[in-house]
Amino acid sequence: MNIKVKTALRVILIGATVVPLLVAALVMTTNVFDFAEKMIGDETGAIGASQSAGISNIVSGYLEDAKFYAGTDMVKNAVSDLNSVKSSLGDLSKSLTEKSGGNILGIAVLDSEGMIMFDTQGTAAGNTTFFAFDKESWSKNKKSPFTSKIAQKEPTFGGENVYVAVSPVESGGYFAIVASVNELTDYLSKCSFLTYGSLAVADADTVLNFGGSAVGSSSDLSGAVNLGEMISKSGSAKADGETLISGSYIGSFGKVNGTGINGTGNWVWMSLYPTAQANSSVTSIFIVGLVVIVALALICVLVMIITTQKVINPMLDMLSTMKSINSGNHKERIDTSNMGKEFSNMSDVFNDMMDQAMVSEELHRTVSDLSDNMLFEWDFSKESMFVSENFKANIGLNVSGATLNNGKFIDSLMGEDDAEKYKRDMNQLFKSKSDVGGEYQMKNTQGQDIWVSMRAHCITDRLGEVLRVVGVLTDITSEKNATLKLAERASFDFLSQLYNRNTFEREFESELERSVGKKVAALFIDVDDFKFINDRYSHAVGDETIRFVADVIKAKAGDSGFAGRFGGDEFVLCISDPKLVENVEVLSMDIIGDLYNGYFSKSVDTTLNIKASIGIAIYPDHSTDGKTLVGCADAAMYFVKKNGKANYHIYEPADNELEGNHSYSL
Repeated sequence: MNIKVKTALRVILIGATVVPLLVAALVMTTNVFDFAEKMIGDETGAIGASQSAGISNIVSGYLEDAKFYAGTDMVKNAVSDLNSVKSSLGDLSKSLTEKSGGNILGIAVLDSEGMIMFDTQGTAAGNTTFFAFDKESWSKNKKSPFTSKIAQKEPTFGGENVYVAVSPVESGGYFAIVASVNELTDYLSKCSFLTYGSLAVADADTVLNFGGSAVGSSSDLSGAVNLGEMISKSGSAKADGETLISGSYIGSFGKVNGTGINGTGNWVWMSLYPTAQANSSVTSIFIVGLVVIVALALICVLVMIITTQKVINPMLDMLSTMKSINSGNHKERIDTSNMGKEFSNMSDVFNDMMDQAMVSEELHRTVSDLSDNMLFEWDFSKESMFVSENFKANIGLNVSGATLNNGKFIDSLMGEDDAEKYKRDMNQLFKSKSDVGGEYQMKNTQGQDIWVSMRAHCITDRLGEVLRVVGVLTDITSEKNATLKLAERASFDFLSQLYNRNTFEREFESELERSVGKKVAALFIDVDDFKFINDRYSHAVGDETIRFVADVIKAKAGDSGFAGRFGGDEFVLCISDPKLVENVEVLSMDIIGDLYNGYFSKSVDTTLNIKASIGIAIYPDHSTDGKTLVGCADAAMYFVKKNGKANYHIYEPADNELEGNHSYSL
């Protein structure tokens, strides 16, 4: 670079650096107070916008809960038949209060005119208009998903300052969740900045955290800010808020997302800084700033002259190479042959970092492709989803436009129950901002049902806002199926494929609990002379006989009952179908007849005719206890054994007096 070019460059650099500084000094001299106010306004806007997301999370959580429960059958039924679900509504309110740590104070059901039908504080129904209900607004926006409001000292809910989330019910009327504003005011009180700055939230009637007061009237803002003008602005807030400067405060404001009709509503956040405090510090800022600017101007002139030769050229070379790498040429490296020692060392470090980054990226890609785990990563700032190659191959989901928090990811491949579970897990992830895991059934690329295990982790910035979510999916279909098979095997007798004794006992007790008001029959079936079959033909033929008897019992029971093997040649059959219970004697004779028709045993080349004795006990005639009822059926079966076998008998109390009765007891 020749002398003229260097001189011209020096002049340009010095002019580009010093002149703006001098102009800035001149502007600061004439407009220092306005500049300070604007600077503070911008700062408060940035801080307020970043903190308002936390407010939106709190508000949206209650609103989404109100919308969710308004769509449940219980709340729909409450509008038309309140008495049928009053108890369930009370249980729901108690559950919500416990889960929220006491933040939720209660719930309410309103009719279409906004009159209270039910609330958990016991307000007299039909004569009180719900304080947060705006009939005119709802008449114009009947399809609006939800609305919200802050209220001071609501007497219906213990005189507390409350926040209410209201959602329409499909069958008519409205459902409301009422929560204490303490969670909001606690959050706002922690959002102070620049010593005197504070964050406030207001709707048309109420303001939180203004002037050191947790809850106050919006009329308190008179002379400080124009709340009506803020609320009337259409659309959602800008990322950095909209600047407000009044006689009392410097600051910014913006709409709180998701607070009302179609997500716009009448809530605003305000980051406020007292004008008096800003003005008091302007003089010192002006003096310090002017001194700094002059000093910087002198330093810049000196630095530009000295460093042009040694700094500008290497920096331009480095910048050119970095731009090339950033544009996608990842193999490009900085040429250090014509650089001084310092820039050469710096460039070598940069080149080594790029080499390591390429190796790390390739290693990451290789590990991802070789692993059975399927990786995904959601970037909040870019609103983009990355998935590994094996994710694409196994799941086959087009992730273009996919997100994690609004139901447009793997939940689209799930059934309704699993999809709802996934959404709840995602909501929990964003609330806790830590880790979450779950197991879900979904479809793979071949349309087959598979089970996957998901683990997801939030990466947050220093303010606790989510930047990325990194997760892994693992195919656990084999393990899940194995677990189900083990559970199934543990419930059945291996030889007969009927319930084993423990499973039958449990299922029988459950059936009796479900059958209050109707009859259930227990048939105790014992194979006559089974020992003779084992001794004459072998135990292998005895096993054939057990399987034959089990098949006959299952065929007769059909979908009207279930059976179990209690060991050896003893079986118990439960019949719950009213028609079969009424004709239980016919059913018993059919079983005896089918068993006697027998089966052909290839192993001994003969037909075996099986005889059986059946004892019958009826619920609730003979007992309401499962153990006792089976014992009665056993006593009735023993009566048949003592009186000729191959028959049935309905239990009578005298059966317990038979000599030799083995008095069956569960």
